[in-house]
Amino acid sequence: MKKAPLILFLVPASLFADQVFLKDAGSITGKIVEQTDTVVRVDVGGGIIGVPADRVERVEKGRCALDDYNDRAKKLGPTDVEGWKKLGRWSSQQGLGTQAHDAYTKVQTLAPNDAEANTALGLVEVDGRWVSQEEGFRAKGYVKYDGEWMSPAEAQLAETRFANDKARRDAEQRARDAEAATRDAEARAKEAEEKAQEAERYNAPTYWGGWGYGVTAWPQGTGNLAYTPASQLRRGR
Repeated sequence: MKKAPLILFLVPASLFADQVFLKDAGSITGKIVEQTDTVVRVDVGGGIIGVPADRVERVEKGRCALDDYNDRAKKLGPTDVEGWKKLGRWSSQQGLGTQAHDAYTKVQTLAPNDAEANTALGLVEVDGRWVSQEEGFRAKGYVKYDGEWMSPAEAQLAETRFANDKARRDAEQRARDAEAATRDAEARAKEAEEKAQEAERYNAPTYWGGWGYGVTAWPQGTGNLAYTPASQLRRGR
């Protein structure tokens, strides 16, 4: 299903002539609809912006596309379908989104099945009825998955791909965790082995000839060692 073209909401500033320059830098371009001692209100095509008068440095006025729209609209009769459709088309080309919407809404009111007006307003035709895009997708059996409309088969395929990707990522993470655990276990085993070898080196007795058996080396940090008479050492012979 094709989406309706987005033709109502582009607002090129160059089409407007009134310009409000601000004291703190920058400016607002559009159609000034109100200017008092306290506020300046500017219609920028998609809405009205109010600016406190004490922030306004100067105002430059001139004719703009909104003036042309108002002049054209005044000339149209309330039931002039073709005239309002033409004005809607012109407004879209000029980037006047709000005005284009208003013109096409008048056309839709007068001619509910007009294809141009309904399409411009974002509607789609389903079985001879103009409905919202969401209703149109649902009517055709589409489902919304991850923010996109697609057929149930496409949604199922997308879900399967997501599940497979998640399973792969989980398996890779488990493999990384297992590898890290193996490295940690090997490091702990190596540390324990080194401590055992150090303890064995300091505690294994060595025969010192006529002096008997004794340690090979004194452990570091033993502090003051008690004196052992030679006679006692000889007893170990």
